[in-house]
Amino acid sequence: IGIDELPQHSVNIQGFHIDLHEVTNRQYKAFVDAAGHRPPENKHTGIYSWKAGFFPAGQEDIPVTDVSWHDADAYCRWAGKRLPTEAEWEKAARGTDGRQWPWGNEFKEESCNVKYTGYGEVLPAASLPGDISPYGVYDLCGNVSEWTDSWYLPYPGSTLQREAFGETYKVVRGGSVMMPAFPYSRAAYRANTYRPDYRHRGIGFRCVKDGGEVRSKK
Repeated sequence: IGIDELPQHSVNIQGFHIDLHEVTNRQYKAFVDAAGHRPPENKHTGIYSWKAGFFPAGQEDIPVTDVSWHDADAYCRWAGKRLPTEAEWEKAARGTDGRQWPWGNEFKEESCNVKYTGYGEVLPAASLPGDISPYGVYDLCGNVSEWTDSWYLPYPGSTLQREAFGETYKVVRGGSVMMPAFPYSRAAYRANTYRPDYRHRGIGFRCVKDGGEVRSKK
């Protein structure tokens, strides 16, 4: 357990509906075309890189990356949704029993698309049937990491002091194919943080909509 994950505590959150998989290139292109939003900004070359406002042929179902928090927030709003909070993302990944990974408490290499597990590239969304949470949500362990709506702040009751705490960095949750499994793929890991204008080919997002009432336990 990371020290910024303490103290463990119960969180009451309103019910929500979360996307089953990360937003894909196909979905993001519809947003770019309809809203006139700028396409992902790439400062690298590779088979997933958008060029001149288009993604490569055959990459329709790959999660969109190279998007800032502002880009992700704009997409969610356009779609009538929003980015998940840390607590919502973690609830979707861990269920009510506080499991370490979406499928349980033992790491399974074949279930998670992270560095060194053998897949070696970003996979189409929902490709791995093992990386699925108790609620049927895919890719919360790996593939690409995901923006949340939450600032990096200490948990209630924490005495931890970090210069990064405050309204400067947004929390990014989940592992990615570009990072090793430990510690990044654990569902409770929260020290992966970036400024809202940051873009990276290993970071994407998914959206949520509001619903009924649930109780989340960390």
